[in-house]
Amino acid sequence: MIDQLKEFLARDPFQPFRIVTTSGHGYEVQSAHAVAIAESYLFYCYPHSDKSAHIRLNQILALETMQAAA
Repeated sequence: MIDQLKEFLARDPFQPFRIVTTSGHGYEVQSAHAVAIAESYLFYCYPHSDKSAHIRLNQILALETMQAAA
């Protein structure tokens, strides 16, 4: 899953995607700069906010492509 995540972040042009976790939560990634990958988790910044989340890599269930924002 980590390789797929890196591929999604490296797309040019960037295409928004959603990270879905085993708990059912979804995190919309609108920019490659909104995510930083560490060894066992990723750091996610919510768009238009000062909020952030730590997501354990082993709890990522799927990555889903989204439509680009207009």
